Amino acid sequence: MSAELTLLFLEKRVEASRLCASITEPFATGSEPFDADNLAGDFMQVAGELEGSLGELTKLNDGLEKDRSLEAGDIRHVRGRIATAVGEVARAAQDFSAQIRFFEAMNPNDAAKTKPALDKFDEVEKATREFTVPDEGPEEGAELAPADDTGLAPDEDVDPMLM
Repeated sequence: MSAELTLLFLEKRVEASRLCASITEPFATGSEPFDADNLAGDFMQVAGELEGSLGELTKLNDGLEKDRSLEAGDIRHVRGRIATAVGEVARAAQDFSAQIRFFEAMNPNDAAKTKPALDKFDEVEKATREFTVPDEGPEEGAELAPADDTGLAPDEDVDPMLM
């Protein structure tokens, strides 16, 4: 499977995880009746999905150099998408952490049930901060090489005043 197709599936998994926040929010805030055990299980499932997605994004990012079917421009493009997906993982982890903290503040008797999920979301968010995507573009202020195709014959003298 190509890197781009794998990345598409990972992006959709992350998107689905983010959408789960809208499902769990009414229960976490108490606006809907809830069962703390079910809510804690839902949080753990989403945390596991985010953790797995981040692991696969890391593996994909590390393997891009070995993929001989991708050109340099494609690798830069895929790395940009990977960086965006990692940012989405971080946002999702932060959203769920906030939901859990609110839930724990409103339901101190059930706080112990959601604590493992909170710890897992915090670990995932921390791991996203440690994730690095190599930047292979030209350095800031570097002079770019001129284009090879000027439209002129290589032996033709060019008047510098016309440039």
